[in-house]
Amino acid sequence: MKDRRVLRGVTRTFQYDGAVELIVDDGNFNDAWRVTKFAIAPVDVTSSSAGSRDCVAALATHPNALEGYVSSVINWTWSDRRQIAWTSINMTNDTEVAEWSFGLIDPQHIIVRDLYLGLSAQSATGTTEFNYFIELERVTLNDNQAVMALVQEVAQDVN
Repeated sequence: MKDRRVLRGVTRTFQYDGAVELIVDDGNFNDAWRVTKFAIAPVDVTSSSAGSRDCVAALATHPNALEGYVSSVINWTWSDRRQIAWTSINMTNDTEVAEWSFGLIDPQHIIVRDLYLGLSAQSATGTTEFNYFIELERVTLNDNQAVMALVQEVAQDVN
């Protein structure tokens, strides 16, 4: 098996209407993954009808971790162990190349089961789509480590 995996695709962001499931549980709890890169960008970088295309995104081990106080926008909740990576992009108009304004990956996270992506555009139109790029690194766990990782995936603090 490969030691690295890349997940990339396109998803609609406005309004946020639920998490995108990216990794399906393969039943092998000793085979886990760690996110090493996470980036987003608009598909059509020159569309003048897309608004400012400011976008925020997060990765989580459970879809409920991405739901915000307002159902159409994701929240960054760093106290929630199920959220493991955050990124944003700022593109103020159709003549400027987008720039990443923020990116952070929790270095202590392990993904044993599922990974979920949530994106929400701040001021884009309903047709705006965003690319996502996620690079994963394989982590091999013994049985004890796998149990601890599973507990952490459901937001239980083991420290």
